[in-house]
Amino acid sequence: MFLRERVFGATLLGLTTIIYPQISEAEGFSGEDLLKWDEANQNSYFWSSVTMAGVIASQNRREAARCIDEWYSGNDRRREERNQLIRKTMQKYPSHNPQAVIFAIIRKQCGRLFE
Repeated sequence: MFLRERVFGATLLGLTTIIYPQISEAEGFSGEDLLKWDEANQNSYFWSSVTMAGVIASQNRREAARCIDEWYSGNDRRREERNQLIRKTMQKYPSHNPQAVIFAIIRKQCGRLFE
């Protein structure tokens, strides 16, 4: 079930990147820019980034993938706590790329995504 959910998530993210332009990949996009978005869109960005990290880990370090899943996706309350942690960290490092901040948090919590 875990792998099937990750494959579905990866497929969904892949289709989304094909359909919508990625402002997050624009040169100079920062945490400060992302924090100007409304909270629902921020949460969506966080979820997408954490899910992609889980997909990467599932192909390289399954124990990290399980950790990411348990750390972020346990329930709605846990997910909101993690989103707040990500948001507060971005506030500390507003000039950094948002995905870099998210991956740094994940690495601190779960280790490397790949060997």
